Amino acid sequence: MAENSAFPSSASYRLSTQDATFIYGESQSGPLHIGSIGLFEGHVDFNALLGHFEERMHLVPRYRQRLIEVPLNFSHAMMEDDPEFTVANHVHLHELPDAISEGDALAEMMRIFEKPLDRKRPLWELHTFHNLDGNRTALMWKVHHCLVDGVSGVELLKVMYDFRAEPPDIPQPPTPWVAAKPSSLIRRFADAVRDQIQGAVSSTINAAVEAIEDPASVADRARQMAEASRVMTELATRRIVATPWNSTPVTQDRVVAWTRQTFSDFRAIRSAFGGSVNDVVLAMLTEGAARYLQHHGYAVEGQQLCIGCPVNVRHRSEKSSLGNRVSMMFPTAPAAPMDIVERLQLIHEETERIKAAGSAQALETIMGLGDAIPPSMIGPAARVATTMMDVAGRMAKWTDWRPRPDGFGLPAVGINFIATNVPGVQVPQYINGHVCLDMVPLVPLGATMGYAVAILSYYKSLYFGLMADPRVMPDVALMKAFVDDAFAELKRRCAEKSAEKAEQEPERKSASGA
Repeated sequence: MAENSAFPSSASYRLSTQDATFIYGESQSGPLHIGSIGLFEGHVDFNALLGHFEERMHLVPRYRQRLIEVPLNFSHAMMEDDPEFTVANHVHLHELPDAISEGDALAEMMRIFEKPLDRKRPLWELHTFHNLDGNRTALMWKVHHCLVDGVSGVELLKVMYDFRAEPPDIPQPPTPWVAAKPSSLIRRFADAVRDQIQGAVSSTINAAVEAIEDPASVADRARQMAEASRVMTELATRRIVATPWNSTPVTQDRVVAWTRQTFSDFRAIRSAFGGSVNDVVLAMLTEGAARYLQHHGYAVEGQQLCIGCPVNVRHRSEKSSLGNRVSMMFPTAPAAPMDIVERLQLIHEETERIKAAGSAQALETIMGLGDAIPPSMIGPAARVATTMMDVAGRMAKWTDWRPRPDGFGLPAVGINFIATNVPGVQVPQYINGHVCLDMVPLVPLGATMGYAVAILSYYKSLYFGLMADPRVMPDVALMKAFVDDAFAELKRRCAEKSAEKAEQEPERKSASGA
């Protein structure tokens, strides 16, 4: 059953600084929408699907709103009702050829996923694919990152999908929806000026009050600022392993591979060797990357991989809000293949060190300083940067330049790839009576980040969506195979430890009885 509570939204609202960064940072070659592919049992009727979403749109009013820019970018963009909104503009049908393989079907989906969303309309799309093998239907979401992060995206699916094959009817509003009157150019500029002044005054007053009433919090904030500065300095100067997927600006092309592992296996490994489920995830991903680099002849001995891991900093009261509430942590791990259990233990020590330092919370504090930067400065600078990235990506594609282990690449600093782990629902979901068999998460790429992984838990399993630019990683299936092999080794070592423990148990009981 879909949740009956709507995501709250006024007739219009201004993007937060963090949400707006996904607008400023977007380019043609690096569109910043996230998504998922739900593989549903049976043939999902398209007309019934349109009706399904039409009767739920009042639960998500932001999905009927479009992006409205402010004159001179004096403040961040607004979201306002789209007077031309219809569900049919956003829910599309694709009939795949008969006997198409899953790999070819995924390639067709990526040709659609890789295109930027139309900013003249609400920033989301749902694409339906019929004729998948095994009598399945795929539903692929594209939702702009300025609207949702991974956590709020899962909350959205709780509303748009059902938890029963035969859910109760969705209560409808007493009157039909009518779009609010669009704001005028003058009104938008006046509101932007007012919001900028109010924001500056409010920040100054709040800082003064905090300094008087709670000086300890001021000292804590100073400590966080120092920690955030340390993390950012280390990130900008630390040498990391050179990889083919970080060697050049990305193009718009995308390929994806996915894998599924049983959640109970992660818990068993965690219990056997310590650490968290996310530590196990990072162990298998970094070991897979290390084996991939070694396989292709890249220098890995003595080198380090750095992974960007988004961290949810959403408060309990913000659970049902859309938008972005994330920080980051940047664990490192050896870039050379190694014993998988030793790797897991190293990663656990690394993530515990980062958590103890409060790095993610510190970065959230420093990210908040972005509110003080005038949007009129951010917008033009972002447009220059994204245009340069687009030009560089097109040039690399036109010349068909591909990275080689001995070839020229950009300096290896920063992070090697993103790994974002999002908790999903642990019960099956349905749409129009059809159960979702698998749910594959999709993550954006951009700048020089040609490989990233989204991890999503769904119905007792963990799903991995490995996204890549095929020019810098044409064999993403090989990366998936190395990741799968690393996890298989962890499971084998876990089983061996359990068997050894079981053999020792009678001996301990006998010794205790003696």
